[in-house]
Amino acid sequence: MSLRTVIETRYQTSTDGFTGCAEFGLLESGKADRASYERFLANVVRAHLRSPKILAFVYAMAPPDASADLLHNLLEELGIEEADATSHPDMLINMAKGAGMGDLLPQLEQRANEDLRQFIVDPLLYGTLKEVGLAALAEMVSFEYMLSRTASRIAAALHKHMGLSEEALAWFSHHAEVDSAHAAQGMTRLEQYIAYYDFSADDTETILDMALRENVFIKRYFGELALANATLMTG
Repeated sequence: MSLRTVIETRYQTSTDGFTGCAEFGLLESGKADRASYERFLANVVRAHLRSPKILAFVYAMAPPDASADLLHNLLEELGIEEADATSHPDMLINMAKGAGMGDLLPQLEQRANEDLRQFIVDPLLYGTLKEVGLAALAEMVSFEYMLSRTASRIAAALHKHMGLSEEALAWFSHHAEVDSAHAAQGMTRLEQYIAYYDFSADDTETILDMALRENVFIKRYFGELALANATLMTG
């Protein structure tokens, strides 16, 4: 089995776990209460509000062959690639405001900053920055993969059950549109990164195991308790 197939299988398994968890079912069916929808949106905003900074770190670590694609993605995230573009953080802020959650934004921004700070100050699990970069890139591509397959479903549920407008849902709609291509490019970037930094197959598998050992989609979007429940269910 090729490395690309191994990674895609891991991503698909995590995506299936995400869409198969109880919380996702309640969200999509409309059986969740308003507080659960708002908590989900708050978690999405917190998870991605500082994503341009993580992408900038990955860009700094990128091998030459992967730099152009990553720079394109970074400029797109920042909303400066086109004159009339909106940055991804601004899309997330607009979504929170559209859901009537604007008063929570200072708290979400603080938590997003704390998450980024924790990423920097936590003891390294790896021996060198090349391993840190691979783990960060693998997780980043995993979200592109998952969102390319679920963002339209999530947007439809939030529109139907929360009454969010198309404008408020622009972040999800954008990811539904572009992340299929981004995920395919991301798989290529992973292969380029692994080859450029001369990772062995065993080292690559070990780092991917550490980076993707938990279902990060459930953890980030639904929380630790949902992750624990899903882990118990899958045994």
